[in-house]
Amino acid sequence: MTTFAALALYPLWAVAMTVFATVLRLGRDTRRGLLALCFFLALWVTGLILLESPQTSAFAERVVPAGVLLAAGFVHAGTDLTGGRSRGVVGLGYVAAGLVAILGMVWPRALYAPGARAPGPLFVPVAVLSAIASVGVVVWLALAALEVRGTERRRRGALALGSVFGSLGGGGVVGLRVFGLGDVWLAAPLLLVSVGLASYAVLSGQRGRSRDLVEQGLAYAVLTAALSAVGLTVLFRLLPHLAPDEGRGVLWTVLIVFFAALPLDPFRLIVVETAGRRLFANPIGVRDLADQVERTEVRADQVERLAEIGRLAGAVAHEIRNPLGVIAAQAKLLERQGARPESVAALRAQVDRARRFLDDLLRYSKPRPLEMSEIEVLPALTLAATGVGQVLGEGAPPCQVVLEGEGPLFVEADRGAFTDVATVLVHNASIALDGREGARVRVTAAWVDGAVEVRVEDDGPGVPPEITATLFQPFVTGRGRDAKHPGTGLGLAIAARWVERHGGTIRYERRTEGGARFVTRWPSSARQSPRSA
Repeated sequence: MTTFAALALYPLWAVAMTVFATVLRLGRDTRRGLLALCFFLALWVTGLILLESPQTSAFAERVVPAGVLLAAGFVHAGTDLTGGRSRGVVGLGYVAAGLVAILGMVWPRALYAPGARAPGPLFVPVAVLSAIASVGVVVWLALAALEVRGTERRRRGALALGSVFGSLGGGGVVGLRVFGLGDVWLAAPLLLVSVGLASYAVLSGQRGRSRDLVEQGLAYAVLTAALSAVGLTVLFRLLPHLAPDEGRGVLWTVLIVFFAALPLDPFRLIVVETAGRRLFANPIGVRDLADQVERTEVRADQVERLAEIGRLAGAVAHEIRNPLGVIAAQAKLLERQGARPESVAALRAQVDRARRFLDDLLRYSKPRPLEMSEIEVLPALTLAATGVGQVLGEGAPPCQVVLEGEGPLFVEADRGAFTDVATVLVHNASIALDGREGARVRVTAAWVDGAVEVRVEDDGPGVPPEITATLFQPFVTGRGRDAKHPGTGLGLAIAARWVERHGGTIRYERRTEGGARFVTRWPSSARQSPRSA
């Protein structure tokens, strides 16, 4: 094998196998089409590498025809992308490609001469049929891309373009070699682009920890390969000098390599995971995953206790609502009988307050399932601010909602939950400014470090220092029972729960110029304008 061919083919083989192994780690989230595509690519590149060596070229001639399975792999990946449509086409593609692969394995001379340097009797018919099939795959993927818009169109378009490069780097390069117009190293750049586009198309649809696993898995693989390359090179350079003079056989070699490699893996883990914590916000190292499992167990215990509280809250709410209805009816009767309006209004206010408390208690203790969708941030925030203004009436301070940066912002969230969180924060800020001249609430949204950050600020008195540490816990409030707008102590707790269930964060900051600032971070949608992202 020439040096140039080795430098071209080895990285391609490594990339294909690395993506294959990384996607395999996704478990139930694995996209099998991409797995098949990467596996067939690695198998075919292995055949090309062996074809370059005179000692293994005879074996490689039987492996190279399996490269036609790449086309079936692209169909499989496209079916994954389109939601499982055309499963019959996938099966047909694998059957047709498998027949060509079996033909090449059993009778390679039907396709080409020794070393794949001249065409065999069936080469041209098989090449024509393969070219027609490849064009059909590209057209099918392109038509599938035209059916959708936005990110989904880009993903399907990338897979169609990857299929073009895959066909050129696969059957196209083999044809050039057979007719003496080129050599196998030409396949490397074409297929590298192909596997990159296919990986983007399939993996860009991952969310949450699945996406973290893919991105960090690839980064960890590169770091591990770099460390292993250096460590193994040093080891094998020193190996002849480490064996005793009277024993340089295989057993001594195995023994020395074992003791040298024994501490190598723990040190590799330390270096790789330390680098991962510096590179990623949510690392997936062994210790990090163990910590997450522990936190998950704690949350599961909390969920179980919360379910008990929910059942208790439901029973309590049922028993209290009936007396409240009776009291409200009696208040109406008293009003008709000429009771003092102030007394009736006070009675109704207390009934309304008790009902609000029951509603908040049920919302906190019995949260509904999330219904995720793509939400444009600015209209949703404007709607929440308008709703608060209507509830508070003419005395509500003005609320300014602005978007920082260029282009629209989108989040992947439950629409009701997102609006609920914004409403709670704007409502609290507006109440804090009640009666202050020139006071206003400012709501801003911006793209910050891969997430959408929403800030609600006011220039009021701020949160009392004595409750800052427990601000997001239930039944903690800075507004007393006799305040103009008494609080239940559940609004911020409900908001915090909504944000946490989305995988985001919420925090309170005291502004240096006075007042309060609440900051929520929401996972962004895949659909972001290029300028804002």
